[in-house]
Amino acid sequence: MDKHPVILQIARADEAIVREDFDTLLNIYTDNAVLVVEPGRNAVGKAEIRAAFEKIAVYFKNGLQVRQRGMQILESGDTCLVLALTEVAAPNYPAVERKACYVFNKVADGRWLCSIDNSYGHDILIRDAGLLKS
Repeated sequence: MDKHPVILQIARADEAIVREDFDTLLNIYTDNAVLVVEPGRNAVGKAEIRAAFEKIAVYFKNGLQVRQRGMQILESGDTCLVLALTEVAAPNYPAVERKACYVFNKVADGRWLCSIDNSYGHDILIRDAGLLKS
């Protein structure tokens, strides 16, 4: 069974992050993509996303490791929601598992590009305690 093209794009992105190959990485994003840098702070558009990843690489001592431990893809037309268990680690950061959410859109040439990259998933709600009260 062939892997969904979005899974292949995420694998390319993870490899590019680890290699700090930001040119390859940016080709996986839409022009107006949103990257959750950390809860409460987003990078919007390729220029901001590149700058964010350059700073992230330095912060993680140029040793960031990213891998997907499981994914579910919900596809509707030209949109995919990806729910992932993403493991992040670095020399100065112990391995943690995040419940990530990604949105991909199919563009005119048939490629799937990331429009929303939220490796923190629902954890972005934590900064707004009012949303977490039941």
